[in-house]
Amino acid sequence: MFNPDDLSRFANFTILNTPYKTVLGHQITTDILIPSHLASRLSSTPTEGSALRPVLLRFHGGGLVGASSLFPDFFAPWHLELASRHSAIIVSPNYRLLPESSVDEILSDIEDLWVWVQTEMRAFVETQTKGSVSVDTSRIITAGDSAGGYLSLMLGLSHPDEIKAVMASYPMVDVKSRHFTESYEKPMFGLPQLPRSLINDHLLRLRNGEVPSIISSDHKGERAELMFAYVQHGAFKDHFPQERRELFPLDRLEDGARFPRGGVFLWHGKGDTVVPVEGSVKLKEKVTEVDPGLKFRLALEEGDHGFDAQSNIDDGWMAEGLKDIVKVWLA
Repeated sequence: MFNPDDLSRFANFTILNTPYKTVLGHQITTDILIPSHLASRLSSTPTEGSALRPVLLRFHGGGLVGASSLFPDFFAPWHLELASRHSAIIVSPNYRLLPESSVDEILSDIEDLWVWVQTEMRAFVETQTKGSVSVDTSRIITAGDSAGGYLSLMLGLSHPDEIKAVMASYPMVDVKSRHFTESYEKPMFGLPQLPRSLINDHLLRLRNGEVPSIISSDHKGERAELMFAYVQHGAFKDHFPQERRELFPLDRLEDGARFPRGGVFLWHGKGDTVVPVEGSVKLKEKVTEVDPGLKFRLALEEGDHGFDAQSNIDDGWMAEGLKDIVKVWLA
């Protein structure tokens, strides 16, 4: 189903990898992708006053259960096109995964990544590139697909004055919904209903110490069935207590949180079988209600989860949505 070893989409990028956080001896890493036309200067003598490069902070999908920062099937090429066109740096982090860790711990990883980006990333990149590439941490936009879309939205709500704008593709917005909290037949990509025992057996192995207590990368996609089982059996209810309003974007908006003034661009497939499109529609309605002045664009397109895998930044719907986002990002 997936081809995790095909990294050809990254051929035109130099990739730096570094830990941004260590928990109980476990390093949690981030990848930094530098377009080849910038990286080609690494062997040359750096010049004073090198241009500061804007940052695309991108969070991978995988249901908060699987995948990793460079898992190729979930890394839509449009990110790479956007970075190349605007000489931007992509930051794509790993983070702790369910069920070994909690949602609170995942969100703390994202917050600690933000601190690292603001305090250490510029020096790291300059050191690694011998001063040829430098980043502008005042020009950051966020993006994420599926569970990564949830993280993009959550970080945007936490740092509306520092992040320029927010993007999210088919994000997990409404994790309180029946789809994520109840077990019933949910065909996904034509796959059969997976047994609940996939989850139960994994939790038993975890309790018995047969699974590491911290996992922050699933670079081979080996947890894909566990990820789909979590959705099909509504197991997210065990990790998202409904009274914890700070875990849900819709509740945070109701409680006064706001997105960056540069705006929000969401897109979602009308036939999404993994993350129902209704969540994104609810988010647009909520923003319209509580923050009517915000530029919020929702593109509803034909297709299933991950429909943008073959999209490019010049496609009409994407170009229109990116126009204002890029303008505020590069200003």
